[in-house]
Amino acid sequence: MNFGRRKKVHSAVEASSLSDILFFLLLFFLIISTLASPNAIKLLLPKATTGQAISTHVINVSINANLEHFVDRKPVSLAELSPQLAVEARKHEKPTVVLRVDKSIQVEQLVKVVDVVNKLKLPLVIATDKGK
Repeated sequence: MNFGRRKKVHSAVEASSLSDILFFLLLFFLIISTLASPNAIKLLLPKATTGQAISTHVINVSINANLEHFVDRKPVSLAELSPQLAVEARKHEKPTVVLRVDKSIQVEQLVKVVDVVNKLKLPLVIATDKGK
């Protein structure tokens, strides 16, 4: 009978390969994050399945620098905007609201109009100028 002590085996984890993997993951996410564009604006644009233009009615809503609201060039107050849009929406099948806002307007005013359009469940497009 051998009652001697057994030799203990020491196991070790090599950290050099783990640090290499961590470095490559960090590098990968840095490169991917620069390629992703978080500033992109998703807009609902009309689509055509054929070469012909699909006729859809557009309701133009505008806000000028003096915070005056217009529906198809007719001045309306913010309180009258929802009923006026509802009347215009009933006149045509599947209308699209095009929102044109002066660039000096605060986002709060834009959000108020977007909320009115969303409550009526109408498709909305925000008009912008082409950048240079």
